[in-house]
Amino acid sequence: MSKLLSVIIVSYNTQDLTIKSLESLIADIRTSDLLKNDTEIFVVDNHSQDDSVSAIKKFFSKVKFADYQLIVNQKNLGFARANNQALKKASGQYLLLLNSDTVVKKGACETLVKTFIDVPDELVTAATQDSDKIIDYLGILSPTLLNPDGSLQPQGGSSLSLLAVFNQMFFLDDLPLIGKHLPSTQQTGRSRHLSREKLQLKQNQQHQLIPKAWVAGTAMMIRKDLITRIGYLDPNIFMYGEDQEFCLRAKHHHFDIAVHPQAEVMHWGSASSSSKSAILGEFQSYLYIWKKHFPAYQLRILRWILRAGAGIRVLFYRLTGNRRQATIYLEALKIIK
Repeated sequence: MSKLLSVIIVSYNTQDLTIKSLESLIADIRTSDLLKNDTEIFVVDNHSQDDSVSAIKKFFSKVKFADYQLIVNQKNLGFARANNQALKKASGQYLLLLNSDTVVKKGACETLVKTFIDVPDELVTAATQDSDKIIDYLGILSPTLLNPDGSLQPQGGSSLSLLAVFNQMFFLDDLPLIGKHLPSTQQTGRSRHLSREKLQLKQNQQHQLIPKAWVAGTAMMIRKDLITRIGYLDPNIFMYGEDQEFCLRAKHHHFDIAVHPQAEVMHWGSASSSSKSAILGEFQSYLYIWKKHFPAYQLRILRWILRAGAGIRVLFYRLTGNRRQATIYLEALKIIK
């Protein structure tokens, strides 16, 4: 029997955080007349060693939430492949990928689903008039991500391009005044300029979505029709960058991507990954995505940009005495070669 919403959480050695995330998710679902009897939950455990599986089973038994499936892997398959396992089983019309280190704020899930229902689905218009300012074929929608202190967390970025990567690698997106106007793959600089006051103004406007070229898989709701058209997350990406690659394919098929300012999810951040894995994963994903989607000549330029960016960081961290970070970027230089 199909559902309106399927929620997928991949867990890896985050037992306590996973339980807290599930608590917030189920509390949100049960306060929604739209979703409380029309939602299924998948938890995919990537071979955790912290008794996560037992804790998750006990949790669902305690809260008496019947529409769930626990998939237990015998090894860590990575973010993309683990999510794909559940996506292939999910029956929901809308699919929510949710990190295990998140807390869902009240009303977030219903707000996202209702937005999908209310926004016009105009493929003909979308295919003939692609525009970053017009949302007429919504395929991916993210809530606003918050830090634990309530401040805004960077979410998504500009379209993948050599210029966007260059701005990120050379810190140009962090420059005062002009940084927020430059395309950047991560848009950390631009996110700092989006204050809570400005966000509140957007929240006061009904369905005022914020268009993006890509959003993070931290909390990403997907129209199931999109999966049918573009396929699943790329299993060749173990972790980091799979969301960018997925959104790139979505944009190629004219789907719109946006952030909803009225739906909020708190994200602890980096709870199941180290700084080293995140940095190296980012460099590896850029190289893979360019090999897959961009002309060969651009890959040569990308390698130069990444090499220069890593070199600048090695020099900076050595000068500031941060040997650990300097060593990580030295490893990144080896990956680029």
